[in-house]
Amino acid sequence: MKYYIDTSSLVKIYHREQGTDIILNIYKSQDEIIISELSKIEFISTIYRKYREHEIFLDTVHAVIKKFGDDVEHRFELLRFSSPIVDEAQSLLYCFAEKYALKTQDSFQFAFFKSYCEVETIFVCSDIKLTKLVEREGFKVLSTQT
Repeated sequence: MKYYIDTSSLVKIYHREQGTDIILNIYKSQDEIIISELSKIEFISTIYRKYREHEIFLDTVHAVIKKFGDDVEHRFELLRFSSPIVDEAQSLLYCFAEKYALKTQDSFQFAFFKSYCEVETIFVCSDIKLTKLVEREGFKVLSTQT
């Protein structure tokens, strides 16, 4: 199987929280895991936020970021930014921002998934609104929000 993992679920691989067991089963399998280049940025921001909010220690921040970097290099397929991704994200905002409150970063995650992933790829996410929107658009989803 192939899984596109949004940052909200990706973080659960490295920091135990609600839904970690679901995402760890995927991570430990031989299934293909796809992430966006945006997730590299969001991941670091999220880990440092967890440090600022006293959820983790600074040495944990460094260890987690190193492990994540290794996974980006050896475990994950990384989808890179391109002009068509920006155009698709903008198009998604025009279509869904008013009615479904689609946010900027979520529009990019959906654009990466919609533009690069095959139809059988499963969109994995903890954001309930984004998961419902992607599913409403006819894609397979897996929520790690239990």
